[in-house]
Amino acid sequence: MTAPATTPELEFVFNPRSIAIAGVSAKETAAFGGGGFVSSLQEIGFRGPIYLIHPTAPAIRGLRCYKTLLEIPDEVDYVISSVNARFVPQLLEECITKGVRVLHLFTAGFTETGDAERAKMEQAVVARAREAGIRLIGPNCMGLYVPDSRLAMMNGQIAEAGPVGMVSQSGMNAGEFIRYAVPRGIRCSKVISFGNGADLKAADFFEYLADDPKTEIIVAYLEGIQDGPRLARAIRRAAQKKPVAILKSGRTEAGSRAASSHTASLAGSLQIFDALCKQAGALRVESLEELVDTAVAFRFVKQLAGPRVVVVGGGGGASVLAADDLDAAGLQLPALLPETQEQLAKVTHEAGTSIRNPIDTTSLWEDAAFEATVRPCATAENIDVVLFHTSFGGGPVARNQNVRERMVRQAETLGRIQRETGKPLVVAIRPAVTGDAFDQSSEFQELCWRQGLATFPSIARAGIALANLVEWRRRQA
Repeated sequence: MTAPATTPELEFVFNPRSIAIAGVSAKETAAFGGGGFVSSLQEIGFRGPIYLIHPTAPAIRGLRCYKTLLEIPDEVDYVISSVNARFVPQLLEECITKGVRVLHLFTAGFTETGDAERAKMEQAVVARAREAGIRLIGPNCMGLYVPDSRLAMMNGQIAEAGPVGMVSQSGMNAGEFIRYAVPRGIRCSKVISFGNGADLKAADFFEYLADDPKTEIIVAYLEGIQDGPRLARAIRRAAQKKPVAILKSGRTEAGSRAASSHTASLAGSLQIFDALCKQAGALRVESLEELVDTAVAFRFVKQLAGPRVVVVGGGGGASVLAADDLDAAGLQLPALLPETQEQLAKVTHEAGTSIRNPIDTTSLWEDAAFEATVRPCATAENIDVVLFHTSFGGGPVARNQNVRERMVRQAETLGRIQRETGKPLVVAIRPAVTGDAFDQSSEFQELCWRQGLATFPSIARAGIALANLVEWRRRQA
């Protein structure tokens, strides 16, 4: 019999029953700090009570205010602090008296300032919280986005959950990851912005996500290394169970200085961190965009047997550049087998086309020829993945009066071929330059990911993400 799954140690952190927010502005229009958390929690539909703490206001945003945490008559297990740093020790004492389990310190002004007295205050707060059994998130962070628990750190974060978990020292980068990834079909289990990591650190959250049954893919943005040996063990353990991709800042002297002033982080040697990732079986990526692209590849491509790609699309120049970009990423574009070329020749117009690889053919604009072009590529024995590229706002698509109908048919065809052949198909939508074309690109992107297809904003970015997936599978071997 399979042993029952155990509950991860920090599960209570991600499932608060009630929330109190200290430091909310009396101005109803306040959209940052405490007011921003009120707005985002209301928008996502937090199911429990939300209590506001304000010394004079009777109510804010339709919620009753209390002068102190201790005046709240009901139990509170999660507190968000947006008060000035000098008031945090007092708020912590109230949390201890009230029986609060988690204190999220959005409040900044501690170690990251470089001031020795502020650093001592942070250390004292952590020591006192640990003594009382309270866990701290932060300071200097946006906290949690947990769709299942209806927790949001920013407005616009959807309530639909999915398999991607994120650990981030930066609240901005956590929010940007969500904003970039959601339109491409990524849905999140938990996103954690932990700032200075004075109590709960990156290692704690890697350990949690490794055991979280709702998280299948882990991505991270790290600025510094806290407790290096433990972090290495946590990343290694997570990567043994799930795909892990990490964006590490501080790659340059300037970046290291910025990391130190942002979250009091010591960036450390990039070479050492690279070695850590390789030994752990995790990936290190170079940008936030690549982190999103890699998450998309992990989420939708899933099985990729090797690096052999066939490129399908219209436009000889784009195809030539695609060959360069994919080769530079470490992928291969083998010539198609004679039998595959023979099938393609039946539906390909001769003038100005190529059926070797990359495939450049205008026959893609015809419905029957579209499937007759893509399917032989997906069944070719010497091909591991099909990359279809397209664009909107120019060429035959722009002159077609039924663009949306064509988009629907193409997305459905690509999705069906992927399901029937078991061969991954990915879609690169080249950049739009007009408003109408941008809308069409966005709609086609959604049509594709809802068919289970990975989508990318350029051929080059698709190539890097696919190469990352190949490399990750090599490290698991």
